[in-house]
Amino acid sequence: MEHQSGSLKRKHYEVLKNDLSVELTKLTEDSRNLHISFRSAREDFELMCKSMADRQADFLTRSLFLEEKYDEVLGVLDRRVTDQDGESVGENVVLSAAYAATFHRFLTDSGHSLKNLGVLMEEENKEMDVVFEKYETIWKQNMKELKERAGLIENQRAKLSAKLLEFNRYEIIDSDSD
Repeated sequence: MEHQSGSLKRKHYEVLKNDLSVELTKLTEDSRNLHISFRSAREDFELMCKSMADRQADFLTRSLFLEEKYDEVLGVLDRRVTDQDGESVGENVVLSAAYAATFHRFLTDSGHSLKNLGVLMEEENKEMDVVFEKYETIWKQNMKELKERAGLIENQRAKLSAKLLEFNRYEIIDSDSD
């Protein structure tokens, strides 16, 4: 009877070892996959941030260039540009027939276009701020939740580690009694 009980205990132990090895393998693989996904997401995020920083730097450079162009046009109107024997110092531009016939129309349309482009630029800037704030809030909330989840997982890992240590001791004691 004692032999049968020991055999049953051994069979139960082998089933438990098999189940434990399967579940630990799955847990380890899932943990590895999550870690790889985290690293990949961080790298993607870093590239995305660098790309946006590069684009913003480009916007700033182009904005500075645009300011200089405005200053040049103002300089032409203020006659700050020095004539070279009565010649134009800028590049020649061929106006359409409608604008060539009435320069006043060209000036009016250019003024309206620049005003509309300024309004559009201001709207885009506001929308970019809204998008940034929206995603900044989402990112901060997600990071807070991820930190909380990481803490819970760490607690689970500590419990599992203790249980595995206990199980390992039991296995050593059990194998010594054989």
